[in-house]
Amino acid sequence: YICAAVTATAMAVPLSRSELEFTTQALRVENIRVDGRALAAYRRLGIKFGSAHGEVEVNFGPTRALAVCSGEIITPPASRPNEGQIRFQVEFGPLASPSFEVGRPSPQAISVANFVERLLRGSRAIDAEALCIVGGQKVWSIRVDVRALDDDGNLGDVCAIAALCSLLHFRKADVEVQGESAHAFTTEERAPVPLSVHHLPVPVTFALFAPGGGKSEPAWILDPNRLEEAAMGGALCIAVNQHGELCGVHKPGGMPVDYAMIEHCMELARNRAKEITNRIQSEIEADLAKRQDARKNVHQKFSKASLLTVDLSASHAKEAAEPAAHAPLPKRPVVPRVRPAESDAVQEEAQGSSSGIAKGKKRRRAAEAGAAEEAADADAAEPEEQLDIDAELRAVMSEAAELEAQLAAAAAVEQAAESEEAGTASAPQAATAAAATAPAAPKRKRKKIVKR
Repeated sequence: YICAAVTATAMAVPLSRSELEFTTQALRVENIRVDGRALAAYRRLGIKFGSAHGEVEVNFGPTRALAVCSGEIITPPASRPNEGQIRFQVEFGPLASPSFEVGRPSPQAISVANFVERLLRGSRAIDAEALCIVGGQKVWSIRVDVRALDDDGNLGDVCAIAALCSLLHFRKADVEVQGESAHAFTTEERAPVPLSVHHLPVPVTFALFAPGGGKSEPAWILDPNRLEEAAMGGALCIAVNQHGELCGVHKPGGMPVDYAMIEHCMELARNRAKEITNRIQSEIEADLAKRQDARKNVHQKFSKASLLTVDLSASHAKEAAEPAAHAPLPKRPVVPRVRPAESDAVQEEAQGSSSGIAKGKKRRRAAEAGAAEEAADADAAEPEEQLDIDAELRAVMSEAAELEAQLAAAAAVEQAAESEEAGTASAPQAATAAAATAPAAPKRKRKKIVKR
């Protein structure tokens, strides 16, 4: 944008008479151009294609033009029912040069639009009959919009070449005709097809200057810039295709020229047209090849080299080789423990019994203490450690069996003591009477503890 602004600012500076006289004298007397080029030298040609088909930007040095081609299906007029339509629209705005006005087409734009239309459509470069889909019902209407971006001389040739490149680069939708109906396929369904172009007419413009310095023939130069266009006495444009055939001659007024001068310019135009057409075809082929490569493997976003591969077979083998100790541990069963309240009740019931019962109680307490310690050690141990659950259950069951056996032995001793007391009949009568008068002590009921 900065370069474009600087170029537009330089173009906006008006030309003085001394600059024009200096340019003219340099060409007439010394055959030297102000920009240092040779008389038959062109500025560098640049071609850039846009993202869509039909968008092309062409430049000759600082002179640039943008062409956009579009198409639609319409009903043909009754006068030409079997031919499609091709229209050209050229616009010159203040973006290209401050001398162009805004809002309405300038005379220069109208003249260039007519020149491009005569060059491309008048020379039958585009096959209009190939644009017919159904005779009298549906045809293609092709429109080419050309917009000047920078004007530093020879803007007509740049616009014409931009329009030609846009037509070559454009692709229309593929159409299938069934009877009197036609169906246009999208780009996803079918690849679009190009237009039918017979040949490539390329314009070559010469700037003419009045003879001077004792010369009888007028001076000429190829591809004039803005300063040379302002100082020239006339212009001659010769259009030649890639086969060297003459497609048209355009002489918009100015100084007259003879036939020998036209033949000389035609030889130069043929050589220059071959160079330009070869460059256009090579650029279009390169762009189409690039687009075809982009369409290949469109479902694959990344290349194989940028992907990270994982060998699943090695990971499965490693998992199978791992020991079973790494498997998840089962839930620990809840081991029943003797509550302190139950142990106190048992101690109260066993009071007054024999020394065997006391020993059994001590053993039971020792067993309970050992079980509590084992349980505490098991809780403090790491959860991932494998415990011998079956051995612990068997130990608890054996301790419970011993406690039941001790309780049964204590009950048998108590029954034997009661039977002995009932069998003694030699008690004194006083004791019997006192026992009869005394209230009978309530008999304590024995609680039987059932341990599961």
